[in-house]
Amino acid sequence: MTSPSTDASSSLVIQENQSFQIDNFQVEVLSYLGQFTSDVYSFKVKICSIDSNSTQSKLGLLRVGSDRGGLHREIQLREALADYKMIAELITHITAESVIINPLSPILDIENQENKQDEIKNKTEDTENTTNSENLILHENVTDGNETKSAIDEDASYLSSLLEVDSEYLEDEYYPQIEICSADSGSKLILLSDFPENTTTLDTWLKSEYSLEEYLYITSQICQFFRYVCERNWCFISLEPRMIQTGTPSRFFDLTNAYPVGEILTSGLLGNYCASELAYNNNPIHESMSSYTVGALLYHSIHKQPLSPHQSIDLKISPIPRIYQILKICLSSIPEERFPLSQLLTILVETRQAIRAPKIKWNVASRSTVGLSTSRLQNEDNYGVRQQQLSDIETMILGVVADGMGGMSQGEVASKLSVQTVLDEPIPPEFKTVGQRNEWLMSLFQKANDVVSKNVKNGGTTLSVVLAIAQQLMVAHVGDSRIYLLRQGEIRQLSEDHSLVAMLVASGQITEAESLQHPDRNVLTKSLGSKSKLSDGYVQDLKRTTQELSMTLENADILLLCSDGVWDLVAKNEFVEIFNNNKDLQAAVDTTIEQVIERGASDNATLLAMQYQMEKS
Repeated sequence: MTSPSTDASSSLVIQENQSFQIDNFQVEVLSYLGQFTSDVYSFKVKICSIDSNSTQSKLGLLRVGSDRGGLHREIQLREALADYKMIAELITHITAESVIINPLSPILDIENQENKQDEIKNKTEDTENTTNSENLILHENVTDGNETKSAIDEDASYLSSLLEVDSEYLEDEYYPQIEICSADSGSKLILLSDFPENTTTLDTWLKSEYSLEEYLYITSQICQFFRYVCERNWCFISLEPRMIQTGTPSRFFDLTNAYPVGEILTSGLLGNYCASELAYNNNPIHESMSSYTVGALLYHSIHKQPLSPHQSIDLKISPIPRIYQILKICLSSIPEERFPLSQLLTILVETRQAIRAPKIKWNVASRSTVGLSTSRLQNEDNYGVRQQQLSDIETMILGVVADGMGGMSQGEVASKLSVQTVLDEPIPPEFKTVGQRNEWLMSLFQKANDVVSKNVKNGGTTLSVVLAIAQQLMVAHVGDSRIYLLRQGEIRQLSEDHSLVAMLVASGQITEAESLQHPDRNVLTKSLGSKSKLSDGYVQDLKRTTQELSMTLENADILLLCSDGVWDLVAKNEFVEIFNNNKDLQAAVDTTIEQVIERGASDNATLLAMQYQMEKS
């Protein structure tokens, strides 16, 4: 144990412009930074490696404190976190038996003493001048010599008292070196690490204006780190912005604000990021205190000022939806009301996603005609659209076209039942992944097939479905109706034709031009209602034409769903020309159907157009 009377010559002296060796590093103290934690002194230093032949140096952070205080906790926490990416590595750390710290530089100490000596001299001269002046007055007005001597003696006594007061004042202003040795511990911890780049510290970041998304991004990182620490039974109860470097990921250079869960502080604690219950030293360290700190950081980010320790009662929060609720709950004076860190992290991430997600709008246009055939007096085509908001960040649209077949209105019934089945089916709870959504689409076709098989005799229908959630597109298809994608002046067919002529073309038996005049061009190989159970692969998904179950939509993409009565009379290149030349989607649809009618419209014709419009947040 190091006693208070340890010889200073054997102690490690840390002050500005002082150099010393720590392990294999030569350290020069540049400036004293302060005490970010009550028992830890921090310095900005220059580091040179002794082993290296290079003369290059770098800035470092030197911290000194009791081996039973904040730095001891940090060493324990670092062992628990191992090489976690959000903590800055230590260059080295040692234990020293005796350390003397002088927060003021030696030059500043000398200047202070010289300034005080000048003040003494000036005060003495001023007093002498005053005394001489008074003596002149006394000589002029007092003729008795004894009275004059008495007055001079009184003035001398007054001057002496002034000098005594100055002497006491100088002693109070002088700051001697501080030896941080304790009766409880004779050793001190010294930690050396890289110095956080000032331009990228959290402190600098908090002083600048950023988007709400950026505020949530940085706050989410801090929350993620706190959750990771909490999972190892430690909790941060505050933070020091100057010791955190923002980035991907952000990094902590100081961990002394973390305590083991359940520990009770020996004294109360107040701070801009400290929960109110920490002002009293009888509350065990708890996860809710970390949640408060995260909330206080988010508040500081958005409002551009830190929370006052006395501000929680009458807290003014900007009325930003979701942000208001997050802050209100995190900064509650009742710890039990605050979010657990895992829940808070999820909410922060979802809120950021909702803010940064593009605003999606669908422009929908449609038209259907019975056509001009004397043998088709009923329209056996059916179509429909369903839009639904799945969450704050996910908008769903479902587009359906069906072309029925069969006499005595059976085709009309079949197409109507299949479309209605698809549009009425509820969204399942598990609907997040592409696989889950594809399974749902396949189940829709099986249900539609069951309904048609049960209710329609000698009839059936094609069924083409597009499902778009946010920017992701999926399809499901049976029959010879078609799904097209128009993108940047080009057209692409996303569906297969389940027909006899399509098989003949695919096998090379006929050409595509020959298929247009083939006598069996209306014969289908697949439809709903033709069999009771749909086999695996019966329903086509997007993977058959794009190698993936889903594809990402781009701004201004147009999806076209049409029955064969349309595509049989309008070629692909004509679709491109019509929709490129018409700014209005409905006008383009109308032009297409009018063209079908002008060319004879020997079949029912239905066209559903859906344009994807995306606005960046």
